[in-house]
Amino acid sequence: MVATETETVADLIERLGGVPAHRIRLKPMPGSATEEDVVRWLDGPNKRMFELIDGTLVEKAVGAKEALLALFVGARLLEWCEKNDTGVALGPDGPFRLRLGLVRYPDISFISWDRLPGGEFPEDPVCRVIPDFAVEILSASNTAAEIELKLDHYFDAGVRLAWVIDPDTRTATICTSRNRRREVAGDGELTGGKVLPGFRVSMRALFASLRRKKRKPR
Repeated sequence: MVATETETVADLIERLGGVPAHRIRLKPMPGSATEEDVVRWLDGPNKRMFELIDGTLVEKAVGAKEALLALFVGARLLEWCEKNDTGVALGPDGPFRLRLGLVRYPDISFISWDRLPGGEFPEDPVCRVIPDFAVEILSASNTAAEIELKLDHYFDAGVRLAWVIDPDTRTATICTSRNRRREVAGDGELTGGKVLPGFRVSMRALFASLRRKKRKPR
């Protein structure tokens, strides 16, 4: 959905999934931003990650705890990639063009070699290859509608698997399409299914990374 002449600020916020107003950039004006603006902020001296949604820059919600959890998942995904040699893993500052005018930043992502022409990662600052797998780790300012919109964008573009991890409830959701999802409790396990065969992340181990391990008495 794109802006109309009668759209209000409230309409814009609703269209973007109810994101807090402080995350919406007014310069360039909503509806006029481009992919070049995304790159300019990403490469600028005050690096900031803005997603591009139909000409509007929306700052990616981030947090220190979410970054730690993303690194935990990303490290294990990297190990899996090195062992299986089926593709490459990207971190949270890797933007993807899902279609013209739509740039998104997954917290962690994976692209299979099958999707990379010539088996080599492209030079473009915004990756034009659609990832097979995307992970979203919820931050305080994320809204449910925002995440559902992001999942719409992922699966419409060709993403095959998405995980949504909620640090507050210590639960997660595995989505294999917009209509197929499975909830994972805090004692469960995140799995890669057919997209990432054999890739698993224990929910207990994931959240245990937030605290120091107890040393065994000598």
